[in-house]
Amino acid sequence: MHPPSVTRLGMLKGFTAIFIPMCLVLMIIGAMHYYTFYTTERSSVESRELLNVDLARRMIEKDIADVVSDLLFLAEHIERRGLPEALPWAKEQRISEEFKVFAKNKGFYDQIRYIDSTGMEVVRVNCSHGESKVVSESELQNKGNRYYFQEALLLGRGHIYLSPFDLNMEEGEIEYPLKPVIRFGTPVFDSQGGKRGIVLLNYLGDRLIQNFTRAAANIADHIELVNDDGYWLSSPRQQDEWGFMLGHDARFQTDNSYEWMKITEKDQGRIQTDSGLYTFTTIRPLIAAMGTLPFHGDSVGSDDGTGYYWKIISRVSSRELSATLSFFIQNHYALYFAMFVLVAGVAWLLTYSQQHRRAVMAQRDYEQRFRYTLEHIELAAVTINLNGEVTFCNNYFLKISGWDKNEVIGRNWLQQFVPDELADEIGEIIKQIGNPDRFPRRYENKVKIKSGGRRLIAWNNTLSYDTDGNVIGVTGIGEDITDKRKAETDLLKLYQAVEQSPSVVIITNDHGLIEYVNPKFTEVSGYESQEVLGQNPRFLKSGETSQKEYKSLWNTVLEGGEWRGEFHNRRKNGELYWEGAVISAIRNTAGKITHFLAVKEDITVRKRLESEVEQQNRDLARSETLAAMGRMASMIAHDLRNPLSSVKMTLQILGKQLDMDVDAEVKGLCNASLEQIRYMEEILSDMLTYSRPDALKLEWLTIDKIIDMSISLSQRRIDEYKIKLITNYHPGLPTLHADATKLRQVFSNLISNAAQATESSSDPMVVIDVMLELGMEGTAIRVEISDNGCGVIEEERDKIFEPFFTTWAKGTGLGLAIVKRILDQHQANISVTQNIPSGSCVTVVIPVRHQIDMDNNATIIQEMVS
Repeated sequence: MHPPSVTRLGMLKGFTAIFIPMCLVLMIIGAMHYYTFYTTERSSVESRELLNVDLARRMIEKDIADVVSDLLFLAEHIERRGLPEALPWAKEQRISEEFKVFAKNKGFYDQIRYIDSTGMEVVRVNCSHGESKVVSESELQNKGNRYYFQEALLLGRGHIYLSPFDLNMEEGEIEYPLKPVIRFGTPVFDSQGGKRGIVLLNYLGDRLIQNFTRAAANIADHIELVNDDGYWLSSPRQQDEWGFMLGHDARFQTDNSYEWMKITEKDQGRIQTDSGLYTFTTIRPLIAAMGTLPFHGDSVGSDDGTGYYWKIISRVSSRELSATLSFFIQNHYALYFAMFVLVAGVAWLLTYSQQHRRAVMAQRDYEQRFRYTLEHIELAAVTINLNGEVTFCNNYFLKISGWDKNEVIGRNWLQQFVPDELADEIGEIIKQIGNPDRFPRRYENKVKIKSGGRRLIAWNNTLSYDTDGNVIGVTGIGEDITDKRKAETDLLKLYQAVEQSPSVVIITNDHGLIEYVNPKFTEVSGYESQEVLGQNPRFLKSGETSQKEYKSLWNTVLEGGEWRGEFHNRRKNGELYWEGAVISAIRNTAGKITHFLAVKEDITVRKRLESEVEQQNRDLARSETLAAMGRMASMIAHDLRNPLSSVKMTLQILGKQLDMDVDAEVKGLCNASLEQIRYMEEILSDMLTYSRPDALKLEWLTIDKIIDMSISLSQRRIDEYKIKLITNYHPGLPTLHADATKLRQVFSNLISNAAQATESSSDPMVVIDVMLELGMEGTAIRVEISDNGCGVIEEERDKIFEPFFTTWAKGTGLGLAIVKRILDQHQANISVTQNIPSGSCVTVVIPVRHQIDMDNNATIIQEMVS
């Protein structure tokens, strides 16, 4: 049936009956709101005042504590350095310099003084405008009759003297501009415990007042600092400050006698009078100073001996407190106007709702449309009543479960569709259908299907109500997430496998920017993941991989292939390492490259082992060659040395028997023959030396002595070619762990070669430069031997260290080969470059510590740790 028609009179009556009670409720709410606002605002003001007063108190106490800490530090520093017992000139100089640096660094002291036990100023540092000045001796004064000196000198070790807070006076007059100060003093003792004087700090009170004002900045316009006589030390009205010093009687209690009486009765608190709200606290500077000391007791003194105090007072006037109502109206009138309009609208809507009873039909129509929607969605839909029986299911649920509709409707959900292991859990949930607050809106559980299998369904639950608002059942709309959850599980396994992989895994986007690295990357490279995400992997480059190899890599990957190779990269700490890599592209379903995948393995150890095996093979081949050469050299030495010795001896005897005047030509032939025999002996000696290398005899030695001895050994060759020799030893050269004999042989050979190379030079010169070198492999000594001779052409520089290769008409070519072998035994490097403007430069780099010794030391340390 159609609802009865609505008349204007009936609407007006209904509106009035609802609107007037709602307005009364709104007025009651407004009154309660105002009371709550007033209470909250008053509490906020009180809390704010109390907080700011306490902040100001703590700031002042902190300033006092900082000064006491500085004072004790200076006194203890002077005593520890024995300055009280030092000679006068030394004591004054050392204390004044330290006081000056201390004052400049601190910046908030007017004066720092050290006064001896007679009252005479030993050191005084004046501070002004950020500058510290040590007062000359002629300007120092005797303060023996001043109260602060007498009071401070009476104190024991570690005790503090604290003066009242007043204005600084010079020659009996107040200093202008006004300079508030507090004096802090403590005695100084010598090593025998005798009292030798005091340290006195004049602390600038302006800093204390500024910190006080800054700490209470929120209430700076009504917070005051007064002394125990009621005189203002800090006030928003600056003309009221320092009345006890400036001769005017402006005091707090003049106009606030009752409030002052109440404030002085307690250390802290809050009072309210007709003039306003007063929040106060007390600062006792002497007690604040005592709290800094490592012990308590009679440790602080003052000139009046009684201990004084200051009061911090904040004052909120009654006018400010009474402004709450107007402030409330100003801030909330828009809200209550909107609420009034809202009440009117709600009253009209309720009236309209009462006059129209079509809501029931609308609800019924809604239910029908809802059921129709559930029938046609691609999600499972099931309705269960309070007894757990199925009252509705859609076709999609029948499709995924395999059941027929008559096998589902009316059946108990728990018994037919829930696995046995979940029966208790689901049963408890069904029992909560009648309790909306505890019933889960979302839930996942497995459902038995007709074939005996199970499907995982994610349910979104909606409770159904009757017209009285009682729960009558629940409708669950569920998504089959069986396959999705399996894919998630497989993906999680894959992720964990990559995370825990012993290989480095890097994934970049198609622009080569890193999007993922696994923990193994951090372990190998030293870079954290957050450091490299969004970066190009080129930051790992060491510069040893050619651009040709990188080009080949990208060509292979972009063509869809898989690149395999090795990189010599650099860790975060600068260390180089080898890694084998497999790099390939990742494509989407359309075949487009979206990412690149690199799987790497640290092969540094493997490469080192390969290098060591290769080196061992080379050493083995060299040893076999040397062995063969040794056998040949031994045979030659055996067959030639004895005949050569006989010939040499004969020539020497013959030379002595000849008369120089008669047989001069024969004498010359004998000497030439002896020179050739010596040359042949040198050849035999070089062959034996090269073919029979002996072990190093390591000792700690200095390189300058080795070079000087080598120069002495080569002196004959230097004199022969009239060489101008220059040696330059750089400062800071360390000692060297090496074989002295072999190094002398190395450098004498190189110096002789350099001298011989200058044969064609008009002004022959050899320069020896010795310096310290700091490299990636540790500390080394670098020796450069330069000459201005004929030089070595670039094609022969790599060959001159080979056995039997020589560029001279005379010689076996074994000299530099022996040099190279000796330096290899020392793990040193040798190279030849062109000298500017002419000649050659031979560079020898010798590690300070032999690698074998370092390995032995590392083994010993490891054994000690184990």
